[in-house]
Amino acid sequence: MEENEVITKAGELFIRYGIKSMTMDDVSRQLGMSKKTLYQYCENKKDLVKKVVNQQIEKEQNCICDLFHTEMNAIDKLMDLTKFVGAQMKDLHPSVMFDLKKYHLEAWSVWNKHKVEFIYKNIKANIEAGIKEGLYRDNMNAEIVAHFYLAMINTIIDPDYFSDETYSRIEIHTEMMRYHIRGIASGTGRNYLKEKFSQDNV
Repeated sequence: MEENEVITKAGELFIRYGIKSMTMDDVSRQLGMSKKTLYQYCENKKDLVKKVVNQQIEKEQNCICDLFHTEMNAIDKLMDLTKFVGAQMKDLHPSVMFDLKKYHLEAWSVWNKHKVEFIYKNIKANIEAGIKEGLYRDNMNAEIVAHFYLAMINTIIDPDYFSDETYSRIEIHTEMMRYHIRGIASGTGRNYLKEKFSQDNV
């Protein structure tokens, strides 16, 4: 088994069961290898978690770059981003982000940097593009609104919010995106949204 495959499969386990609950014995057993073999791919659990986070970030950045460099308009790009993130969150265990922040600060810092730099930059660019296209309001500050977007993302992953698991992360994120897009849409954009929401059932 190659290293990328080991990291991918370990990541799937952390996403499904949480990070803290999965020991290195559990990971090696689920991967069908000895713990000694597993340690050939990482120094320890913290190192494995960091490699998983780096791999997930690379995957997400590649997908978002591909998406945001298409010829679609700004609203369509955000709608497709919602679908992509929803697919990522589908099997996400509720404790993953809590475990990451509390027990794996270095990996958490890597993820947080990705959020405040890469995600912020792309959302800001999307807002600016939507204004030029006439689909977003032209009387807003793109930098401030992009920070609002990050604040909503923080709310979704913060274990102090929605901690009773009444709502799935997919449902919460979808409502957040509807709130975000409707809040920044111009009259033309809102008319376009009505059609998109009806077609895509989003």
